[in-house]
Amino acid sequence: MPDHTAQTHLQRIRQDMPAATSHLYFNAGTFGPLMSSALHAMQERLQSEYLNGRLGMSAWDAMRAIQNNARQRVAHLLNADESEIALTGNTGEGMNIISYGLNWQQGDEIITTNHEHYNALGPLYQIRDRYGITIRFADLGTIGERPALKAIADLVTSRTRLIVLSHVLWTTGTLVNVRDICHMGREHSIPVLVDGAQSAGAIPIDVQALGADFYAIPMQKWLCGPDGTGALYVRGEALNAIKSTYVGYPSMKHEEGIDWALNENARRFEMGGRHPAAIAGQAAALQWLEETVGYPWLFDRIASLSRYAYSALKTIPHLTMLTPTAGESGLISFRLEGCDEEKVVKQLQDQHNIFIRNIPSMKSLRVSTGFYNTEAEIDTLVKALREA
Repeated sequence: MPDHTAQTHLQRIRQDMPAATSHLYFNAGTFGPLMSSALHAMQERLQSEYLNGRLGMSAWDAMRAIQNNARQRVAHLLNADESEIALTGNTGEGMNIISYGLNWQQGDEIITTNHEHYNALGPLYQIRDRYGITIRFADLGTIGERPALKAIADLVTSRTRLIVLSHVLWTTGTLVNVRDICHMGREHSIPVLVDGAQSAGAIPIDVQALGADFYAIPMQKWLCGPDGTGALYVRGEALNAIKSTYVGYPSMKHEEGIDWALNENARRFEMGGRHPAAIAGQAAALQWLEETVGYPWLFDRIASLSRYAYSALKTIPHLTMLTPTAGESGLISFRLEGCDEEKVVKQLQDQHNIFIRNIPSMKSLRVSTGFYNTEAEIDTLVKALREA
């Protein structure tokens, strides 16, 4: 779009996200700022429950409609079928559902990488301790610069039962070639579970083109949705490869003459008790991103700002860039020589109202460039880092 139109578009977006203008908000990789439409959807749902109660057919129909709307919008985001989407509370829940869904035997093996988040590693460590399986770590290099396909393929054996990896590394923002790994997994009949915590809402995702078996996402990060909402994609052909670890009312069929049977789609992995107001906010956030912001513009904007920030940050003396390539994702990771990264984060917040985060395992700082940020804000961040 023309520059003046783009600026007007950006101004309207920022007006809808007060937190993005009350601070210099460079931490979407942890929490994104909420938009007005999500707040209003949650308030409207709570107001309805407050005034009309939560019982009766109309209340049940409303809850089902809210959930169906959320699944449909997640499916659109990921280019999946609605039947392949289960609503979850966060990325970690999706990772647990799949990790515990295999019938593990002592001596089985899992392949993951040396750059995975705790939400991916936690269930793997517990499965290792409980069932006596082996976790093999593919070395992607210090900053994720090594080709993931070779690093993972070299570890495949006849006992490999699952491959677990991130689409975008939370440590450095490196974009992993998930597509080739999923296709390699298919050739060896090894399912692939993808952690989409730093990709969903930051880069385009097409689970069909990727060939992913399972893809877990949050709402509260780049998608700027409410806490306690997320989703899990389960490829239709891979549905029966995973057994439900826990089941509840939404997991089961409710048909006359059927005593016990799981749903024949991804909803078999859903549990009851999800907060309808939060799910209403989830659906509203996705609708706003899709219809008001526009996914193509959003993804281009994040990549463009990331490239701008990458170049600007590299001008700071004594800064070591850890992100291998500019603009692959919205995350940029770096070190400042002679600086304590935790103190830098606190100093930026206390003295400049700038929010970034540190990565303790890397002793680094990490900046997220959201679609709502501006080049001027990046310039202010760079100036503050120079002072630090």
